[in-house]
Amino acid sequence: MGAARVVPHQVGLIKLSKTQLKVLHSIMPGEKVTAEQIVDRCELSSSWASTLLKTVWERGYLVRGGYVRMNGGLEFVYSSV
Repeated sequence: MGAARVVPHQVGLIKLSKTQLKVLHSIMPGEKVTAEQIVDRCELSSSWASTLLKTVWERGYLVRGGYVRMNGGLEFVYSSV
């Protein structure tokens, strides 16, 4: 409890898994990334990177936007809050 008083802005990060934190910390402030970029940075499968980004976004740590690719399909772009 004492640690929470010293660094209250970091208490919310406790809710994330180690892999989710790794993904979050691999994104520079203001940078926009796709799941494919996270695949390369964090050595994850494409589907797992997408799932992790979505989860971190749902918890409010990322902003998400999307666009339709020229060859079809929707691709999401994430950036830090």
